[in-house]
Amino acid sequence: MSIKRIDYSLYLVTDRSLVPEGKTFLGQIERALEGGVTLVQLREKDTDTGPFIDFAFKVKALTRKFGVPLIINDRLDVAQAVDAEGVHIGQDDMPLKQARAILGPNKIIGVSCNTEEEAAIAIRDGADYLGIGAVWFTSTKKNIKKPLGIEGVKRILKSIENNPVPTVAIGGISASNAYELLVGTETGKIHIDGLAIVSAIMAAEDPKIACEELLSLIEKGFEKIGVKAKRTVEEALDYTVQAAKNVKSKTPMIHHITNYVVINDNANATLAVGASPIMSTSRDEFEDLAVINGAMLLNMGTLNDVNSMILAAQMNARYKNPVVLDPVGCGATGYRKEVVQRFLKECNLTVLKGNAGEILSIAGLGGESRGVDSIGTSEEEVMVNAVKTLARQNNCVVGLTGPVDYISDGQRVFAIENGDTLLPLITGSGCMVSSVVACFVAANRDDYLLATVAAILTVTVASEMAAAREYVNGPGTFRAALIDELYNITNSPEKLKEYAKIRVIE
Repeated sequence: MSIKRIDYSLYLVTDRSLVPEGKTFLGQIERALEGGVTLVQLREKDTDTGPFIDFAFKVKALTRKFGVPLIINDRLDVAQAVDAEGVHIGQDDMPLKQARAILGPNKIIGVSCNTEEEAAIAIRDGADYLGIGAVWFTSTKKNIKKPLGIEGVKRILKSIENNPVPTVAIGGISASNAYELLVGTETGKIHIDGLAIVSAIMAAEDPKIACEELLSLIEKGFEKIGVKAKRTVEEALDYTVQAAKNVKSKTPMIHHITNYVVINDNANATLAVGASPIMSTSRDEFEDLAVINGAMLLNMGTLNDVNSMILAAQMNARYKNPVVLDPVGCGATGYRKEVVQRFLKECNLTVLKGNAGEILSIAGLGGESRGVDSIGTSEEEVMVNAVKTLARQNNCVVGLTGPVDYISDGQRVFAIENGDTLLPLITGSGCMVSSVVACFVAANRDDYLLATVAAILTVTVASEMAAAREYVNGPGTFRAALIDELYNITNSPEKLKEYAKIRVIE
């Protein structure tokens, strides 16, 4: 199974017994979310099933509001009842294989580990992440094994260097030791991905302030060990140039299940940037293709066999291929709204790329779609909120295209202001963008956000260069010129820096 793309950096584990007098349990969680918590685990060891489910629904309403995954401690029945994003199980809880059989492949399952052997078994059985601890003695858990300390955590990390999964450290962690723990456990090859914290947040007078301080220390620790997300325009442009070269050198195969109207243009755009297209709707060859695919592109323009599309996405995820969804017209009919929700729920998407109307519709922020046209607000705050929230909720990159393009992984947001006015006047231009996105994520798997930014920037810059050709007099001549310029600009990608109108949104 594929590892879910989750931000584990600041992981809140709840404990109602720690809530200060005059504060409320839900209020503490909401303030923590406002402070930047990236994952919430609801732990209710002594609560009966009914009240636990009630608490879980209330907490889920908060986590969904902030686009943060909800993990239920131990109780699979509660996780299923509220459709939480996952569960966390200990060594004495239900075995991981049984939990996976019950919850299916798309839920997050974390496992507590205190030894190298426990870590190896959890990874072998398919854990999405490990909770390593306790690091230090803690008042929130009784009868814990001997604390690992920094050296013990590092020892477990070193044992999984050749088969790593995301990890969080837990137990006695606070602002006084967070930085030391992150820096001290880095092995030279891997590092702790986040800190799971209980008392320092739940018992805080103001969890928002506490979380902001913790996040600052976490970011400082990551920077110290050389783990820094690329956030600047310069970094994005440098990445774009290399990303285009990678597509040409790797020539990934892109499996399309796409709109019948745009098959030819999608194939030509894919070839122009240096990848290899294949268009197939035959279930009989999905697995054979998945073995050699670079990426899978699903386009909702023609919905003849949704089950086959979902099967293809799942097959590609199984072989760790990125999956791109273009939700064409997803807000136009009730059926399309249902279908897009199936894709989001049943598939491990890498990128969700749509126009403003489509993305706003999925986000429930008022967007409408009329056929493949976009009808929606152009207010930047709304657009940014939509892409960030959807990215967090669905653990994928979200690209919203329009007069200004907005792309986010739930944390970082880039805006692109390139693109000629002729681009939306040719049928399937948005579908063509999605094909190019699939090409770029196939060849650049280290940072799917920047790969998506690079792809969209490539198409929009190419559109400006195409429109500037002397013989281009309208959509017809522009269409052919666009394919030419996709070819030209990806052969000389340094030119992208000259044309790029890109900015970072904090």
